[in-house]
Amino acid sequence: MTSPPTVLTFGEALVGYASVEDNLRTANEFTRFPGGADLNVAVGLRRLGIQTTWASVLGEDAHGDYLADAVNQLGIRPLVHRASGPTALMFKAGGADRDPEVLQVRHHTAFAQHADALLTSDVLALEGIDHVHLTGITLGISPVVRAVALALLEAAVAARVSVSFDPNLRLNLWPDRDEMRTVINTFAAQATVVMPGVGEGRLLTGSEDAEGIAKVYLAAGADEVVIKLGARGAHAWTADGQTARSRSFTVTPIDTVGAGDGFAAGYLAGFLTGRSLQERVDQAAAVGALTTTRRGDLAAMPLREDVDALLNTTEARNPL
Repeated sequence: MTSPPTVLTFGEALVGYASVEDNLRTANEFTRFPGGADLNVAVGLRRLGIQTTWASVLGEDAHGDYLADAVNQLGIRPLVHRASGPTALMFKAGGADRDPEVLQVRHHTAFAQHADALLTSDVLALEGIDHVHLTGITLGISPVVRAVALALLEAAVAARVSVSFDPNLRLNLWPDRDEMRTVINTFAAQATVVMPGVGEGRLLTGSEDAEGIAKVYLAAGADEVVIKLGARGAHAWTADGQTARSRSFTVTPIDTVGAGDGFAAGYLAGFLTGRSLQERVDQAAAVGALTTTRRGDLAAMPLREDVDALLNTTEARNPL
């Protein structure tokens, strides 16, 4: 019996504080939760039956203790180093009828300063790892973190391990937009699968439409490009000429934070288990949609049975 594939994600976790009140200026009551894009993807994949290892650094503080306890309950394999410096924080409010207001605090965190502690020979050997997932968030946090991400990318390429890359732009991490485009696009060119949102793609490539964005990354070297279109689903193109447009899924969103991470988990779960391109984009769109119907980053990641139920009750739509 073939063992399930194992994915390595690398990135910073945050302790989130969420309020259902309208905005952060007036909010007084918050609920604490663990989050962070790369951790979200790891948990999303695990709930879809894929083994995951999440590599990160947590601060030696109370927030780091909280995250260390939380990740041990998630069913993933945490590869965590503790170091001096604070743990990252996120605050968000609203979101019932629009994207929530979000404030992230990442200044001089333990991860930003000490991510290179993860670069052991064992980690770089990628023993037992079938796929590496990276995001543009890590590339903007600090030069130390960017160097670690580059080392993991180079190790994966050398070992012929597939790589997915979600630009996941956080513009506040990139004071120099030209540097942002250069760094993000250099990573994307070496990835197997690139997954930008259409707005991100426009900013990074200068192309206005999804197909034009996909052509830029395919020409640069990617094997597959999946453009996220928000509530309209997604459209994918491959280097060998395939294309697929996802189905649309009607849900009632209450919190859109984490939808892109759910999308990535859904797509990769299909990619790693040999699903067709159409099945991959449909599953990705379904997971992304379901993620918006719940609050809390990790808590919002749906279970396999929920995804299958949505896929089985939503009418298929022909690719455009």
